[in-house]
Amino acid sequence: MHKFDPKNAEKLDNPTRRKYMPPYKTLEKFGLKSKGGGVFLDVGCGIGYFTIPAAKILTNGKAIGIDILDEMLELAMERSIGIENIEYIKCGEYDFPIDNSFADYVMLSNVLHEIEDKSRYINEIKRVLKEDGRVFIIEWKKIDTNYGPPTKHRISQEEVIKWFENAGLKFVSEIEVSEHHYGLIFEK
Repeated sequence: MHKFDPKNAEKLDNPTRRKYMPPYKTLEKFGLKSKGGGVFLDVGCGIGYFTIPAAKILTNGKAIGIDILDEMLELAMERSIGIENIEYIKCGEYDFPIDNSFADYVMLSNVLHEIEDKSRYINEIKRVLKEDGRVFIIEWKKIDTNYGPPTKHRISQEEVIKWFENAGLKFVSEIEVSEHHYGLIFEK
């Protein structure tokens, strides 16, 4: 099982990533609207790459980033100074300290391939998602690249769709994220 090493945090925000996966444009592709409201939950938020833009897009809402690593949360907090509608919380791998039916949007960016018990994890996402809420998934395409996790640790769109549908979430659409990543939208 491939797990991200926090020593490589600089890989999470660099000119190449911003070129191929610009955070604001990517969130807009998923349907996040400027001056919008609601609660955006970034699961495995890392350094806040999507949490910070989501807070700025949802001016009438709130962005919450959760992560299992203190180092990531500290970096995210440093990068978020001055943003009022953002919060970071430490979580367990399968236990999110978030109320039932709390989030309008749940984001998972390059996280699912790191999870051992996908069914348990997806059920926790479903628990915190409001009725009619949406889940945004970004994952590595199951192709060989010169960076990212090994191809054998990547998961296909079909597998992800099957897991989320088995958990009772409806597949809405696929979006093009980058040449190396796909995006999927699900709804509760």
